Amino acid sequence: MGIYYTKLAMLSLWKTRYMSLLAIIIIAVGIAATMTTYTINYMMTKDPIPSKSDSLFLVRINNWSPDVIYGNEDEEHAPIYMAVQDAVNLIRHDKAQAQIPIAGFKDMLKLPTQDAVDAKMTFVRSSTRDFFSSFDVPFLYGSPWPQGSDKSGEQVAVISKKLNDQLFAGKNSVGQVVELGGHQLTVVGVLDDWSILPRFYGESTRAFKGPRDVFVPFQTQLNLELWSPNVQAFECWKEADNASVEAFWASECIWVYFWVELHNELEKDAYMDFLESYVEQQKALGRFQRPMLNELQSPAEYLKEREAYSSDSEIAVWLAICFFALCLLNAMSIIMTKFQSKAGEVALRRAVGASSVDLIQQYMIETGIIGLFGGLFGLLLSQVCLMLSSQLYTHLSKDIMAMSAQLMVVTVLLSIVSSLIFGLFPIVKAIRVQPATQLKSL
Repeated sequence: MGIYYTKLAMLSLWKTRYMSLLAIIIIAVGIAATMTTYTINYMMTKDPIPSKSDSLFLVRINNWSPDVIYGNEDEEHAPIYMAVQDAVNLIRHDKAQAQIPIAGFKDMLKLPTQDAVDAKMTFVRSSTRDFFSSFDVPFLYGSPWPQGSDKSGEQVAVISKKLNDQLFAGKNSVGQVVELGGHQLTVVGVLDDWSILPRFYGESTRAFKGPRDVFVPFQTQLNLELWSPNVQAFECWKEADNASVEAFWASECIWVYFWVELHNELEKDAYMDFLESYVEQQKALGRFQRPMLNELQSPAEYLKEREAYSSDSEIAVWLAICFFALCLLNAMSIIMTKFQSKAGEVALRRAVGASSVDLIQQYMIETGIIGLFGGLFGLLLSQVCLMLSSQLYTHLSKDIMAMSAQLMVVTVLLSIVSSLIFGLFPIVKAIRVQPATQLKSL
């Protein structure tokens, strides 16, 4: 019977094709508006790294001014970054499964064979090789630099796929040399497409932007004294002894994010004990004169505190849902008009023995098909809207404007289910036709 009712439904859709098409378009527009808004909001607020969201932590220690608290006056908390000397000390103690300082700078980059005028300003991320394994970074060519490079500050680099395409036409560039600010770096790896969002590990202002184009060992940045104050956020409660970069490294200025990977509560407790011991040692040396506020902050907690995403996006989703409901109400009105025009057909079918259940099945299938076509068309419109959004908001990563396969399936199912729910009233009203009254007019 299902095949028979489907044939009847398709025949009915063709007979009333203009009203059916209008209902499909209205549903599609509502679906597109809702799912485009929801997709962007979902990609901006989802867990960036669910496989490790409970094992990665930002280390926060209260290395701030003895006279002024960090943050607002109502509640003191530790800064989100630390001084170079503290990052170096924590790395040297090696008390975590992975230790990941996060810093950055910018400089002019080119190939050694290119002229100086061909150099382009390039943003660089410095860290340790643990960065790539802890944050599940995929590689297209090569691998992270060896462990020894973190200690020696070897002049090596991992570059992004985009930069590899620009400099080496997408070919395997491992072993090639690039020139960064007059320093020659050997390429040891090329990143593949990496869609971790939001990018929680550094500046919250870059949470929805692409990864840096060049990655170098943290110690390399320190050795070469590479520093860009207008790129890397920093705060100082005590000025450096002089204007040199070396003095800045040794100062109490804080600018290094420091993440660790700890796999269970025992490791977390042990690391907190280590932090307490470390802070006590620094207090004995005359540093860390504020109250001890050691903290291990998860990616979600960090993003929430830094307000990486606005609540406006949630409001936009609810507004889109309201718009979708209005679209469904309009579609319901069209479906009702469509079914009312078939009152004579309903009466005839009832007269020859069709039950209410039979008619409900037939019209539910017809309404479901309208919802299916509306969902598929809405899915296409959503892709167009997301593509246009990626062109409009070029400062955001294009990964935000991508709908997953799961969301695509949900889009179509949402359209079908919503159409069936909003189509119940027209269906019930249609089958309540009195056969005798309608048959007299035939």
